[in-house]
Amino acid sequence: MTELSDFYFEEEKELVDGLKCPSILCDFDANCPSVVDRYYTRYYYRKSDSTQENEDHLILIHSNRVCLVGLAPSHIAFAKGIQSVDFNIGNIDRRQNHCSGKSKKGAMNLQPSSAVAIVTCTDGTQYKIVACVTGKLIEVNERLMKNPGLLAKEGDGYVAICLPKIENADVIKQSLISEELYKSQGAAN
Repeated sequence: MTELSDFYFEEEKELVDGLKCPSILCDFDANCPSVVDRYYTRYYYRKSDSTQENEDHLILIHSNRVCLVGLAPSHIAFAKGIQSVDFNIGNIDRRQNHCSGKSKKGAMNLQPSSAVAIVTCTDGTQYKIVACVTGKLIEVNERLMKNPGLLAKEGDGYVAICLPKIENADVIKQSLISEELYKSQGAAN
């Protein structure tokens, strides 16, 4: 009679050029950086019209210049509790954005102060999430409408994906606050 242990996976020792290959099962690095840490650079945007409340935005910029716009972890909406996210901004519904092709024809043009979504907190206060960059709106994260709790997760919690023009990419990075400078200034200033 065969034992159940006969069917268990037994990893073979592999040698490449006389060196032992690390095991993918046992030698897993728990300190492996996340996808966001590996592929994106964090930048921050401070709303100039904001009062005493912290309404900072987080922009994750990929090497191909694609920007993910979301809320900074220090945003006041997280402290109050997020109830809903709405992409209907007055006379514009950002969900109706449809772009196609290499040049993203049909995409909505955005300015840094263009509203992308409105976050409603549990106490009824509303905060506008702005684009933070000049470029084209590629898509909005419609999953946030069903599950606003995703906003707290970096990477999953993006509100919009924007694509700046190639010639504006460096100017945009210079207009934003780097992660090091943001932390040194204190997130709540």
